[in-house]
Amino acid sequence: MSDFKSKISYVKGLADGMELSDSREKKLMMEIINVLMEMGEALDDLEDKVMENQEYLESIDEDLGELEEDYYGDEDEDDEEYYDEDDDEEFYDEDDEDDLVFDDDDFLEVECPECKETVYIDENLVGKDGKAECPNCKVIIDVHRAQKDLD
Repeated sequence: MSDFKSKISYVKGLADGMELSDSREKKLMMEIINVLMEMGEALDDLEDKVMENQEYLESIDEDLGELEEDYYGDEDEDDEEYYDEDDDEEFYDEDDEDDLVFDDDDFLEVECPECKETVYIDENLVGKDGKAECPNCKVIIDVHRAQKDLD
């Protein structure tokens, strides 16, 4: 910004050196120079605020990085959870949903009679009448009958 201010000072010096009498042209030129000087000050203030905001943003970014590290942990540690060093194979590929295995006893494995898909239904979602909604096609399934058919 100092370059801008030095240019304004140079223009002001040129205007003063023209030795214009108190004419309308001199008044106009001096007002233009005054406006330019005010703009220079406003730009300096704006630049200071931008720098202040930049520092604040960097501080927030650092704090967020620390929070993410605390919350999510180290990414390398997460990779170890899915990796068996003995077989050199991954237990779980995040992109392949077929690798998911439900070991939870709270889910019932049933085949939907409508869409013929094997679905897993939370026991808590099965009604007193033994029926639940298929998560794929929304048909009501008799869970106990569908389980027997699957076996």
